[in-house]
Amino acid sequence: MSKRSPASSVLYVICFVTVLLTCALAIMAQSGRRVRKSSSAPVSVPTPEATPTPTVASEKQKRAFTFIVGLDKYGDYSRISLYVYSGVLHSCVDRLDDSRSVEAKVSTNDMSRSDAIRKAKAEKEAYIVWLQLRPNTFSGRAGVYDDPNNVYVEYSVFEPITGKRATSGSTYPEAYRNKTIRLPTSSTNGDYYLNQAARGAAERILDHFHVRVLNTLP
Repeated sequence: MSKRSPASSVLYVICFVTVLLTCALAIMAQSGRRVRKSSSAPVSVPTPEATPTPTVASEKQKRAFTFIVGLDKYGDYSRISLYVYSGVLHSCVDRLDDSRSVEAKVSTNDMSRSDAIRKAKAEKEAYIVWLQLRPNTFSGRAGVYDDPNNVYVEYSVFEPITGKRATSGSTYPEAYRNKTIRLPTSSTNGDYYLNQAARGAAERILDHFHVRVLNTLP
């Protein structure tokens, strides 16, 4: 029996070790592979419904009372400045509109008493507030030499549909005048004290309808 040379023995060992390593690597590679599981079906996410945009009518709270305020500019005392008339009219409307439960509007047209009643009968919900500046004299009439600003505010409120008078009264600028302090009056805003009297008329109207607002009168 022939003996193997040392060189061939070494070569044999190297080949054998190489084969073993190759098999071992192949087995490890097969065991490292994992069967991929099929991915689950995607979960459908419900699309959120679009929120409807609120309309202007739904956002706006319905007011308990609506007042349309008009003024007689030429019926009894035409010598008064238009700025004075405008100041009285807007002061009354602004005070009525201070309450969240009230909507007050200005009637820009000249309004006589008969016009106010006629307009009230044509309304379904709005009350008509009729203002008039009356001479503060013993006779109740304006004289040629009388002070045109010596007047007071007379008001009447007429009900919608029927045109009946709901309330009426008068307010005087003297009630808001401080004898020691005379506040300046802007020609564009009218007379300060008459404006306060008009606000006082608005307060009385709100009080008649049991509507409360913050007291801002002096």
